[in-house]
Amino acid sequence: MAAQPERRFDDRIVSRTEAYLDRIDECVRLLSDLFDAYIDGGADDPTVRELVDAITARESDCDRLKRDISAQITNADAREIGLRNARIHLNSPRVLDLYQRLDEIPNAVERLAEELVTIKPPREAATFDRYAEMARCAERAMDALADAVACYVRLLRSPSRSDSIAAEIATVRGAESAVDESRNEVIETAFADDAIDRPFVFRTVALRFDEILDAMEDVTDTLVLISSTESWITTESNTRTTESND
Repeated sequence: MAAQPERRFDDRIVSRTEAYLDRIDECVRLLSDLFDAYIDGGADDPTVRELVDAITARESDCDRLKRDISAQITNADAREIGLRNARIHLNSPRVLDLYQRLDEIPNAVERLAEELVTIKPPREAATFDRYAEMARCAERAMDALADAVACYVRLLRSPSRSDSIAAEIATVRGAESAVDESRNEVIETAFADDAIDRPFVFRTVALRFDEILDAMEDVTDTLVLISSTESWITTESNTRTTESND
């Protein structure tokens, strides 16, 4: 059987990035399942432990994929990169920083999962409705963020193409603001109700959700920064740009 031809450098970067984003997305989506299982059975339910282990496994996959992508970009020689991939070459330090910031998302998800089963907040508390809402916000934000990053990476390999990720970035920012509001409501509720025991544990869970969305927004901020001098990608809507200049 004839040997398969080696995939081009840019094809490898795109395919590995897509795999990386898929693993991060899976990690984020497991949060909803985790909180549902926790409400049903508590911290000692075997399903809860299985879901925490699944999140940990995907976080490890993300670490591996990030290292692989970073090595591919760092170790590529001029022949591999070629003129076709000049955008990757010219932007390589900032691209590497982008992948590093993406890695903070599964890290934050893993911290939340581990702390949930460690501090064991009473699952009957009303704050769990807010946690479920925050998990859904995280899913929406991750969907948009994955689309934005994938679009950016595809444009890096296509010197004649341009596109906009302004809508996706706005979605992430909106979700982050919504989680900020939910975080504040959880903390206010936990400390205002004398019937709630150990209010600090509810505050901790809310802050861990906040870290996840903050990590996502950090990625969008990085996308805006590294694209600010580029004409081939739009990261801000015209309305936002006009308002910022007023």
